[in-house]
Amino acid sequence: MYNISYVDGIYQNYENSKVNINDRGYHFGDSVYEVVLFNEGIFYDFEGHLNRLFDSLNSINIKFSFSKQSLKIIIKNLIKINRVSFGSVYIQVSRGIAERNHSYKDMNIKPLLSIIITKKQNNLSDEAIGVKAITLNDNRWARPDIKTTQLLPNVLAKTKANNKGAFEGIFIDSEGYVTEGSSSNIWIINNDNEIITRAIDGKILSGITRKSIAKFADLNDLIVKEKKFRKEELYKSKEVFLSSASSFVTPIIEIDNVKINNGEVGEISVELRKLYFKNFTK
Repeated sequence: MYNISYVDGIYQNYENSKVNINDRGYHFGDSVYEVVLFNEGIFYDFEGHLNRLFDSLNSINIKFSFSKQSLKIIIKNLIKINRVSFGSVYIQVSRGIAERNHSYKDMNIKPLLSIIITKKQNNLSDEAIGVKAITLNDNRWARPDIKTTQLLPNVLAKTKANNKGAFEGIFIDSEGYVTEGSSSNIWIINNDNEIITRAIDGKILSGITRKSIAKFADLNDLIVKEKKFRKEELYKSKEVFLSSASSFVTPIIEIDNVKINNGEVGEISVELRKLYFKNFTK
């Protein structure tokens, strides 16, 4: 298998792919990223991910010279070189290389672009398998709406969940409301079959998969509402599911040892998963 990456304008083998020790992404997490899945030439929410990448760059004042079209050309070329039919694209842009200094004022440096193609086993299926989750206090910084590489709280939350036999950790804010998962957006379905997720209020990442699910649900006469809900509402929900670029729509059947829907995968979650795949395989 080919293992070719793209780092700072150069296509090279993984073992030769190196980033300067003074890269600000390494020192400060002064960088942003996106992950896009692809399957036999089909990209899932490609435009949405690229748009969010540029939004994140603008949010932290990184002056990036690449166009979206240039990125697409590099990505498609990397996939071809690596001979991968199913996998993920990891895109990262750091502010660049400079002597270590917290402030970037007057730094005349070039952003550093890295792209990695990862081959994955194609196990995509309309069949939805339920997972477990735990809840944790949300201790992240105040701008989770920017997709930066500053992910230590998320890493710790995901690992804590895994250590407890769960798939995801769900963050709860200081007022007892659900924000999002360590690597996903969280949804509930109430007894009126309303599909509810937190609004884009600066406290969660504006999930690209989240946006598509809401659109597809609306087009199929399913009711979607954006509003806050408490941890206790998770336990009492008819269904709970998470969404992300890598997990699409994944039902949650147990939270903090409390079974959701008697531990069974719900019908609406399954329908939403099918709708998502259907709309990207036409």
